[in-house]
Amino acid sequence: MSTRGTRTYYLGSDAEVTNALFTWRTSPEPLSFAVSELRQVGLVQTPARTRPYAPHLAAGVLLSVAAGWTLLANPTLYVIIALAIAGPLLAYFWREPRRWELHAQYHGTAVVLYSSSDVRVFNQVGRALRRAMEDGRRTPWGYGLAAA
Repeated sequence: MSTRGTRTYYLGSDAEVTNALFTWRTSPEPLSFAVSELRQVGLVQTPARTRPYAPHLAAGVLLSVAAGWTLLANPTLYVIIALAIAGPLLAYFWREPRRWELHAQYHGTAVVLYSSSDVRVFNQVGRALRRAMEDGRRTPWGYGLAAA
């Protein structure tokens, strides 16, 4: 958690960004990175992937439809209803949602700083890290830029 004299830019259930540390609370243990040691920070959107159990779920739906076709009194109506219910459920469970990730170089090693499928929270964490890095570069003399 934040200590006295430390500025907190973001504090959530899965991450904390202060002027000194970026902490991602993952299981089994949290990952912490010194903000001053981060280089080449970038945003990456991972593609949606097929869930490993989705083909088995599809096969089960097809077997259920085949069994329903032979066992029911008016099979056409029941099969249409089953497909109307199972189709959206199958489409929902077929793919994992896209994930957004923060990648960086930390002590010369490529690392994933943070990952989330919630775009709003991901943007809040990314913005907080950007502010922490920008504030860490400030000197008493400003940003070290010359005015023209």
